[in-house]
This record gives sequence, C-alpha cells and structure tokens, in this order.
Amino acid sequence: MPKISSIYPMSNGTYRATVSLGFDVQTGKRIQKFKNGFKTQKEAQEWRLRMLADFGKGSITVNSTMTFKKFLDDYFIPDYKSQVRKRTFDMTQSKFKRLSYFENMKLSDIQAPHVKKWQNAMFIEGLSNNYIRSVHQILQQVFDLAVKLGMLSNNVAKTVGNVKKDRPKVDFWTVEEFQLFISTFDKSNIYELLYFTTFWFFFMTGVRTSELQAIEWSKIDFEKGTVLIDCSMYYKSQKEWYLTDTKSISGVRLLYLDDDTLEHLKYWKKVQSQIGECKFVFSIADSPLVKSTLKRVLKTHSDYAKIKSIRIHDLRHSHASFMLSLGMNDLEMQNRLGHADIKTTLGTYSHLRPNAMKEVATRMTGKVVVSDNNIRKSKFNGNQHTKNFQSKVLSD
Repeated sequence: MPKISSIYPMSNGTYRATVSLGFDVQTGKRIQKFKNGFKTQKEAQEWRLRMLADFGKGSITVNSTMTFKKFLDDYFIPDYKSQVRKRTFDMTQSKFKRLSYFENMKLSDIQAPHVKKWQNAMFIEGLSNNYIRSVHQILQQVFDLAVKLGMLSNNVAKTVGNVKKDRPKVDFWTVEEFQLFISTFDKSNIYELLYFTTFWFFFMTGVRTSELQAIEWSKIDFEKGTVLIDCSMYYKSQKEWYLTDTKSISGVRLLYLDDDTLEHLKYWKKVQSQIGECKFVFSIADSPLVKSTLKRVLKTHSDYAKIKSIRIHDLRHSHASFMLSLGMNDLEMQNRLGHADIKTTLGTYSHLRPNAMKEVATRMTGKVVVSDNNIRKSKFNGNQHTKNFQSKVLSD
C-alpha cells in the first residue's frame, strides 16, 4: 500500500498516526494529536479522518490554560463593544463585574455545577430573578463566543439554563390619581411649569424617559398635531450626553397628540423662548432634564397629592391603562408604545382590561338560551344514589 501522509510505520510492525488541529489561540503553537498501535495504514487513516471530523463538529477542543478573565477582557468585551450601542455597553459594565466569580478559573474548567452555584449566590444576595436572568444572558454570550472560536465544545450556561422570569409588576395611576398629582404644580413658576409640562407629556404619550429627553421642537408638528419619536438620549452626566438610536427599530414612531397636550406645549414654548433659544422641548438651559431630578419631583408632588408613589416608567404604564380604558386595541397599543413584539404588549398590559372583561361578561348574558321542553334525550334513569337524592329534594 502506498505511503500515506502523517502515518508512519513503527519497528514492531504497527503504525503511528498524527493529525494537525490548527493553532492554540493563546500560545500560537500548532495543536497536534497522535496515536500508536494501528495494525494497518487504513485503520490509522480512519482514525485521522474521525479526529478531523470531530474537531470540525466541536467535539474536540483546545485544552487551553486561558483564564475566564483573560478571555473576557481580550476576546469577549472587545467583540461585544463593537456590536452594541455605547449606551448598551455602558449599562452592561456593571454586569461584567458579576462575572468575577469565574475570573481565576480556566475557561475549560468551568462546569455546570459552578454556574449553578454562581446563580445561587446571586439569589442569596437578594437580587431579582430578572436581573439574574440578564447577567446569565451575558455569561451565555461569553461561552457562545468561546465555542465559536473552538475553545469550548459546549456552552455550560445553556446546559444549566436561565432562571425563571419574574412576572412584570405593573404599577400605575388612574386618571383620577394623575389629576390629583398634576394639580399640585404652580404654573406661574418656570421650573414648576417645566415639570408640569413634562409629566403631562409622560402621561398622555407613554414615551420612555430617554425618548422624552431627546425630543426637539423640530420634531413637533403643531398643524398636524404630531410628535416624531426617532431617537433617544444617552445621559451620563451634564458634560457627557448625546443623541442615539431608539431602543429598537419599532421605537421610531409618529404619535398623534390630543388638543390639550398641544396647548400645554404651545404655552411652554412661549415661556421657554423668553429665556433664550432652546432646541430641546423639555429643557431650560438647552441641556437634557436629569432623571434623578424628575424622580425627586415625582415623589415630592405625589406626597403633596397624597397618592401612592410610582416610578417614572410607571407613567408609561399609566398611559397604557388610560388608552385601554378608551378602547385602544393591542396592535394600536404596540405601535404607540414602540414595542418590538406584540408579546411584550400582551404580556405586560393584558390584565389591565378589567372594564373590557366586565363588558364581555355583560354581553354574554342571555346569549345562550335553555329550552323549556322536557324531551328526554338520554335513557339513563340514575342509580340508587341519584334516586335517593332526587327523592329527598322533591320531598323537601
């Protein structure tokens, strides 16, 4: 049989086979496997082909000494940063710190029990399921990249699985509660007028805070009664902020405004112009409103109104509840709120339809009519238990 490359005859009459599996990404050295004792060249060649096939499938990986931290710093974080918005990357920084649990372990040594123990540690710390889910998703992405680069054969984070998702808690104000809140502002004071207009807009449009911060006067069409939401604000500090894309493609939307909101905006624009030129609607110094300030004002005026305190994001829920009470359907709601998926709308707000459910129950009344005829369709006359029961009921 002609000589086959990478298969060598041994002095004892057997054969030795070697196979090259590329290069170690950490050391740059060639990765080679070998095996002795084959009786024929054919057996040796079959082993080589199986090794190459298994390596291609990911069944064989490099037993790298690279630590998790080195892989995270040198491979994952640069790759992740290049694929997401700066806003997203900055918000994920704190989650990277949660992965320090694995930092001194070899990437190839991390097993399913380690991941489960890490999850349990976060539970004990009192972190919410939804937060743990978001951090686990990052870990899963890290291992996905390691598998893609041939450094791991499987993703242990996927094997363990993510934690159960918490049902979203939806807190909101009714129209009556919002009326009490919005009536506490002194519109003769320019700052109070700004906050009045801001919170009114939140309640009547359901926009996200970052979207509201980014709205410029050029995006409002007073003749058509619309506002274009096509960007959001990344705000880190008074010196570091900029406009960026909306949360998703579906976040770009044209909202129709009611006449009351348009009048409040016109009045605010008139007052704002007396200070100087401002391109941002909700601003005095032509810089974005600070979210922490809005939180403080929201809490203070909630106390003035003697109503429950809610988060700024809950004003978005309040708007959704208000729209549902006016008969808006789910698809219209999805478009107005800028949800990428109708499932988000249904999963978050479907239980906020008490009036609609009551109306359905009312409309059901009388729709099914029972005939009074006594025509028997069944030949079953009961057994001794039903006969005794019937006899007792009739005698009573």
